[in-house]
Amino acid sequence: MPRVSVLMSVLNGEAFLRPAVDSVLGQTFRDFEFIVIDNASTDGTAAILDSYLDERMVRLRNDEVRSLTQSLNRGLAVARGEFVARQDADDVLRPSRLARQVEYLESHPDVLLAATHVRFIDQHDKVIGDFKPGTDPADLYEKLAYSNPFYHSTIMFRRAAIDALGGYDTRFAFAQDLALWLKLARRGRLGMVEEVLVDVREHTGRATYHPAIAQIRHRESITIFETAQLLPGLSRRARRLGRDNLARLHCLLAGALLASGEVAPALLELARGLYLAPLFCLRRALAGRYRTVLPARSGPAE
Repeated sequence: MPRVSVLMSVLNGEAFLRPAVDSVLGQTFRDFEFIVIDNASTDGTAAILDSYLDERMVRLRNDEVRSLTQSLNRGLAVARGEFVARQDADDVLRPSRLARQVEYLESHPDVLLAATHVRFIDQHDKVIGDFKPGTDPADLYEKLAYSNPFYHSTIMFRRAAIDALGGYDTRFAFAQDLALWLKLARRGRLGMVEEVLVDVREHTGRATYHPAIAQIRHRESITIFETAQLLPGLSRRARRLGRDNLARLHCLLAGALLASGEVAPALLELARGLYLAPLFCLRRALAGRYRTVLPARSGPAE
């Protein structure tokens, strides 16, 4: 029985798939299975996966394109590891990633999930930034009220804890990760390994700018952060920042609605944002930040 199950879903990811797969198979920690769900790809993804003969790889293929949430739940259903690590199909793991996270979870038995710091690279492997949230579990818990400090492609969680929750929430096609973190945060502590152990690749193939997709993403985020406001024990500061974030999301949704010509619903969303945080919305408007800005983390690579 493998100690770790590495879980990846890929949709038409041939451009960056090989370095992603190589970075998993090249881990210093060897006791893992690598579950890859080919989400009905039509490019060279299948051929690339066929070229690997490593017995640790478990291949699944969807007969039609499904949401990332559905694909991940399919992978979880066959996972056998005590721990499950997520990996996106265009990101690159440092060789010690699995080893460091297993070590962290073993030494922190009350922690249900451990993420890592992130370095961002572009399509040419050029470093373009990083993401280094704090490591104090109490501070990370507070951050969940208004942000997502746990990058999906860096996390490792205890499979038993996720199984008890029924896996990823299928109501969410894009924000399934944060929805899951909030449920876990009510059951135990969430931790962070203070090392950059994943290179996250940002490129135009990952972004979907269609206004209809933007609306779905923003509505999901609003629903989830409304739930985050109900986390027990939050400080007044965290709740205030949460309201500011909800106001921002309502403004972003308004921008996406305006881009689709839906003026009346857009005005309603602006009104909701103003009600939640009038001064915040005013400062945003004065700064010209009223248009929709989509997260970079979407698209075919999953």
